Amino acid sequence: MLTPLGFESGQAGVAERSAQVIFCRGQAGSTDGDCVDLIIDLELAAVWRIRDVRYWGFPADRWHLPFDDGADLPDQLDQLAQSLPVELA
Repeated sequence: MLTPLGFESGQAGVAERSAQVIFCRGQAGSTDGDCVDLIIDLELAAVWRIRDVRYWGFPADRWHLPFDDGADLPDQLDQLAQSLPVELA
């Protein structure tokens, strides 16, 4: 879902009950001339869920992306797949 939007493959890191995936988009729309990253933080409770989605390299008004933190992971990913193209336009 991210490749058509200009993102490269993600890099992941995992700790005991949390994980983070970072996807780089290059300098597209960056305010400081550096890479724009999409950062997805996950947390393991009973199941894995997204706990935060944010950009690194966009202005503060586009920093955090809205998502349903009460939904299950497949629904959260589906929501992001629908909202990311709109957010990046």
